[in-house]
Amino acid sequence: MKKGCPGADNVKIPELELFECPKCGGEVEFFTRDKKANCTECGHLVYRETTPTCIDWCPMAETCFPELVKEKQKEKK
Repeated sequence: MKKGCPGADNVKIPELELFECPKCGGEVEFFTRDKKANCTECGHLVYRETTPTCIDWCPMAETCFPELVKEKQKEKK
């Protein structure tokens, strides 16, 4: 049986996702938590919707990831 929070893996070990730049067709690299990134070809800033993680909804998130919860709270201000 796996110990710990089942949603924590995506937060602790973010995955790299590649998208196509809408401006030039170049490669844009996003990690799991990223909302925006620059195209490696033209530098265009690309935004994407993010999937909520346990940091967004879990009442224990502050215990597991205190730094990330504080960062998230600052973003909302």
